[in-house]
Amino acid sequence: MSVWPREATGRKPRQWSARSMLVVLALAASLATKPASADPVTDCNEATNARIRLDGCTEIIASDPAPDVLATALMNRAIAHAAMRDLNSALADLDAALDADQSLLEARYNRGNVYVSLGRPIPAIDDFTAVIDAAPAFALAWLNRGLAYEQKGDLDTARSDLQKALGLDPGLASAKRALARIMRKRPTASVPATGRPVPPTR
Repeated sequence: MSVWPREATGRKPRQWSARSMLVVLALAASLATKPASADPVTDCNEATNARIRLDGCTEIIASDPAPDVLATALMNRAIAHAAMRDLNSALADLDAALDADQSLLEARYNRGNVYVSLGRPIPAIDDFTAVIDAAPAFALAWLNRGLAYEQKGDLDTARSDLQKALGLDPGLASAKRALARIMRKRPTASVPATGRPVPPTR
């Protein structure tokens, strides 16, 4: 699962660059832990240790910040919860972040990832679709929506989304692996003018 942390300063990201904005949880877990700083904002935004991040974000949340700062702190705390495999708490924080700031697409994207991890592909698809509608060049949203469609059992739509992700970012190894897995499950079916799939030839 990929997550998209955002600084709890209220600033929006400059661009939708997947490489600069995303943190892979597995990578974060493998990094050396950073000791807690005296600044909860730094801990909430930058700590690689999930417990330190969670504590920093909780301190910001308790300080009754502006709605955009609250939303970002809730999202970053959700990332910490997800890193600690507490997905229900992560989901609750992401719901609260979106209640505070509906425009926070990073929270919607991360909530989609949590839904996939919880085995709930339909709300995940809804969240990824909202992100794609707002940022159609964001390859990881296409990738993760494809994974949600795969989880739902809609392999044709999953394949289409994964191909779109690879078209946007040909280096996405996880999209290549997922597409290969789907192709093993169901080879490409052709669709005639009637719109009904034709079973693959053997």
